[in-house]
Amino acid sequence: MKLSEAVELFLNFKEKELSPRTVKEYRNDLNLFIKTVGDKDVSAVKTADLMLFRGRMGCSPSLINRRISALNTFFNFLVDMEIIDKNPVKPSLRIKKVKQRVPEALTPEEVEKVLEAARKRGERDYLMFKTILYCGLRISELLSLTKESIVEFKGRPVLKVIGKGGKERFIPLSRSFARELISYAERVEGEKLFPLSYQGAKYIFNRVRDETGVPIHPHKLRHTFATVLVDRGVDIRVIQAFLGHASPNTSARYAKVRDELMFKVVDSVFG
Repeated sequence: MKLSEAVELFLNFKEKELSPRTVKEYRNDLNLFIKTVGDKDVSAVKTADLMLFRGRMGCSPSLINRRISALNTFFNFLVDMEIIDKNPVKPSLRIKKVKQRVPEALTPEEVEKVLEAARKRGERDYLMFKTILYCGLRISELLSLTKESIVEFKGRPVLKVIGKGGKERFIPLSRSFARELISYAERVEGEKLFPLSYQGAKYIFNRVRDETGVPIHPHKLRHTFATVLVDRGVDIRVIQAFLGHASPNTSARYAKVRDELMFKVVDSVFG
């Protein structure tokens, strides 16, 4: 089986469990590998081919590691399917020491400028920015929200979010923001709360960036949400619960965060 054929088989399988954006990233990484080493038979791929690929990437260590990880997943799939006997990806291909960048956050003045620019674009765009800033969502989580994502828990409005790996979490909403979001949801057409593609959302972010001069992207708004909570002295375990971090290394170890505490945070910070 040629590499290109194996890639299509792999992606057809992955489409059932991953977001379209993640599948697209896999496709780009694997096609780049084929372009580098040639569309050879999968059984003929050696570790030397992967070393050649790594050497020719010419990108950041974190991106190199991501592409090596994609190839590792791909070849593990081929082993599981009994198409090849052994995965040619070796742990030594990864760059071990990758400096983690300190997440940047917007200043209060920049947040005000961004929200004002988004408000001028219309209610949808304004609430899209505000939802990330008030809830700390990933862009994929934001775009997957539906009208049914706004629910009640113990008499309080919460946002039901489907995160990485299909994991569900509930994010409390301040009463004032909940009223805005519910009013908007009642008037928007269709089931999607923000009926946009990833490219459509990216276009809006770029326009607001150009209009304000503030260097923004969706993840920077998410970092801003977390930074606001840190500055307010919120327990790191609570921040982890809001962000939906699966790994204890992402924020800190914690057992279980009480729902009442999360509501108190929302009321005091965003109320």
